[in-house]
Amino acid sequence: MTFHELLKQHWRAIGLGFALTFLSSFGQTFFISLSGPDIREAFGLTHGGFSLIYSAATLVSGILMIWIGSVIDRVSIRFYATVALLGLTTAAISLSFASNLVMLGLSLFFLRLCGQGMLGHAGVMSTARLPAGIRGRAVGVATLGFSGGEAVLPGIAVALIAVLGWTGTWRTAALVAITCLGIGWLLGFALKPRPANMSEATDGDQIREPGPRWIDTLRDWRFVALIPTMVGYPAIMTAYLFHQRFIAEAKGWPVELLATGITLFALVSVAVTMTAGALVDRFGAVRLSHFYLLGMILASFTLVTLDGPFVPLLFFGLIGLTTGCTNVVIAAVLAEIYGTKHLGKIRALAGAIMVIASAIGPVIAGPLFDIGVGIDVVALGFAAYMIAAAAITFTLPNPRAEPLRPSEGSAR
Repeated sequence: MTFHELLKQHWRAIGLGFALTFLSSFGQTFFISLSGPDIREAFGLTHGGFSLIYSAATLVSGILMIWIGSVIDRVSIRFYATVALLGLTTAAISLSFASNLVMLGLSLFFLRLCGQGMLGHAGVMSTARLPAGIRGRAVGVATLGFSGGEAVLPGIAVALIAVLGWTGTWRTAALVAITCLGIGWLLGFALKPRPANMSEATDGDQIREPGPRWIDTLRDWRFVALIPTMVGYPAIMTAYLFHQRFIAEAKGWPVELLATGITLFALVSVAVTMTAGALVDRFGAVRLSHFYLLGMILASFTLVTLDGPFVPLLFFGLIGLTTGCTNVVIAAVLAEIYGTKHLGKIRALAGAIMVIASAIGPVIAGPLFDIGVGIDVVALGFAAYMIAAAAITFTLPNPRAEPLRPSEGSAR
């Protein structure tokens, strides 16, 4: 199927996925952190105090997504996304009116749960259930919303904060979310209904079976083989981004190049997302799982071996290579190995693992820097871990090469 035919036949699922991943930006770290200095000043918090509240909100939301993410297998994505957008709207308004630390913590928790968690999950799942052969490109287009948000929203948010203040900015975000929800429902009523025999991921099958138990999935050696890569990418990427100022000072990078590097990171991520989708369709996601950490591995070696004004750009560009692959590859690997019937529940567990890893990544690197361990040693350790994690994925069976038999740990 050509790309034009893909968009023509599945534009609803792909368009919904892009919209949801874009709107998930309001619950992502890059957007929330833009209000960080104002929030700390308003509540009299130190950097450490605010980080503690934010990390706690992230951890709890990640754990809850193990259950909440599985609900998407039993309801339509439209209903799931509606609940998420209503929750996101309420959280944004609550944050703008927060008067104490409890209200602040709860608002951040629901922003992370409904934004990064539920909306991001629904955006990927809107296309992840499409058939093999087109799934990779469809997920690739849908997940461009993540990069689109990173590229567009920071500049808008900074301008809004300067004009409306941080509270006005969050009320504007709430207005945008509820407006998009209304537009989505109006489009749903206005568009012609699809033929009854046309299966589309946006409607979803009303699956009532509970699916595999969490313990059974965690006992499945195929899932266990994926865990090191699922942990490695978010933990290490977040550690690098969180400590980017420290890395720049240690390496003598001009601070101005950090912003340029982040922009390049987003651009590379967008380009690679589309390429990764096509490669998944052609070669299979399991094969790509062996190599998608290569960008992060090379970025780590770049820190150790290279010097010069171009290094920050190369470093962030290489991280973008892996970032662009991650959402496409992980969702597609799980679909290839487990099928799509209970994909929401299985991906929810994988997503929770990745969210938790992203919360603990900076905490691992920070104490090492505090006791005098150099960035070169840490980067080499990160590279060694990712090489080992990638090597483990070579044990995974390739569904395109041979039929899979149910794992001994699969659900009864």
